[in-house]
Amino acid sequence: MKRIDVKILTSHPIQYQAPLFRELVAAGLAIEVGFYHPGAAGRVVHDAEFGCDFEWDIDLLSGYPSRTFLRGTANFLPTEQLRVARKLIPWVLRDNRIPLLLMGWSAEVVWVAWLLRILMHSPVLILAETTPLSFVKSPKSKWRVKLLQWLLRHTSGAIFIGMRNREFLLGMGIPVNRLFHAPYSIDNERFRSNANRMMAGRRDLCRQYGLDLDLPVFLFCGKLIPKKRPVQLFTAYLAADLKDRAQLLYVGEGELRGEIENGIRSASARHVHLIGMLNQAQMPIAYVLGEVLCLISDPGETWGLVVNEALACGRPVIVADTVGCVPDLVSDKNGWVVPLDNDEILTDTLLSAYNHRNKWKEMGIHGQSLVARNTFSTMASGFKAAVSSISV
Repeated sequence: MKRIDVKILTSHPIQYQAPLFRELVAAGLAIEVGFYHPGAAGRVVHDAEFGCDFEWDIDLLSGYPSRTFLRGTANFLPTEQLRVARKLIPWVLRDNRIPLLLMGWSAEVVWVAWLLRILMHSPVLILAETTPLSFVKSPKSKWRVKLLQWLLRHTSGAIFIGMRNREFLLGMGIPVNRLFHAPYSIDNERFRSNANRMMAGRRDLCRQYGLDLDLPVFLFCGKLIPKKRPVQLFTAYLAADLKDRAQLLYVGEGELRGEIENGIRSASARHVHLIGMLNQAQMPIAYVLGEVLCLISDPGETWGLVVNEALACGRPVIVADTVGCVPDLVSDKNGWVVPLDNDEILTDTLLSAYNHRNKWKEMGIHGQSLVARNTFSTMASGFKAAVSSISV
């Protein structure tokens, strides 16, 4: 029988998780990953929020053992979860002295697995991105909150990704000695090295995507959905009187694209560009073209890994104070923090950033140094500490 140090249950193959799983294996941890559904790994899927079909162009499945419980696209309806449970629950309960790590709890079948493990006195760990602000953003029944508190308090340990996530877990009753830090990370080296390599061809890239090489570029990178406030950013850009002095670049797709396009036509904003979604291998292009990332999302943005990406590529950032990563990654040395939905301050901040563009390079260097601490190796150390803390 092969050795397994920890089972990991997560929703689907995710571009930010696959390198972490490989790092865990490289660090000597014997893992087995269970996916609820296959996502866009090796197959074309339709993303409702992006509003388009796509398939990830990087390998998300090699380098670690895994299994998938649902073949095809997931809808998480009760009938589907019951079908999945017939495979998932036996896997969760088999060899129940092996720790189980739950990466999130959005599906009810995960709650069932979690509860059964606790009732069987089997070790279970949790990692979720939740922050105090994201938790209260949507109404929840009292019984659901009470059950979650009970589950968390009876969990063997919790891995937290940052300060706000830690605050949430403490508030739910998990003691400090059962918390383990794994700072949320991306592949810094892949983004940094690719951006550096592409920078020599920035002039050609600007020409390819229709940008003016002589005007600075503010960047929006993500889904064009209400949560991320892309229209509000466009409005603030116009209000700052930047439409003839700076460019605004949107990388992504979503339901608000049409509204932004209408605004561009109405305002004759010829320096606002929507270039669509870039796949993972192309993502460094966004940070070669864009010079200041703007992420002004609501509290549903529990972390904001695009901030990690921008910092790894040496770009300063403008981030709403509700975004989860702010206390960990953003300061006045590498960016600006703005109150959510304060149009006046956002406008003033864009203008101030434009007027201090001679500082962008220095701020980018500081940001690169700051995010260098957030690595998959550091995350793996946190995971190993959590697993090692369990006495079987």
